[in-house]
Amino acid sequence: MTAQTQTQPAFSAQAFEAFWANPSPEAVRPELFTADVTGYWPDTVLHGVAEYTARLKQLLELLPDLRLEVGDHADNGEHIFVRWIMRATGRHGAFEIGGVDRIKVRDGLVAENRIYFDTRRFEELSGYELPSAG
Repeated sequence: MTAQTQTQPAFSAQAFEAFWANPSPEAVRPELFTADVTGYWPDTVLHGVAEYTARLKQLLELLPDLRLEVGDHADNGEHIFVRWIMRATGRHGAFEIGGVDRIKVRDGLVAENRIYFDTRRFEELSGYELPSAG
């Protein structure tokens, strides 16, 4: 009898780009994250899959047409670096803002994400505060 193993799809810059090209709250897949995932946002730190995915879903509900265009990315096996441009429509109309994610991958899953962007500028341009952290 041979043992079959089921392999998780490895998270990659291409997976990041594909998700953010047409995201939705329903497309947020908890199985892409380690149970102990930590998200470092400019305004807060999120712990665990429930908090991490809740923030993503809230952001996508707030800005349903939000898209991230990947400008550059680099991958050294453990960390993925992505420079992106966010485009969305807020209370004041269409806007764009740039940022960077540094994603730590463990066993093909997102274990940590450090997200860098100007939250004050985001709030000015979008007309919204960032969603609550949990």
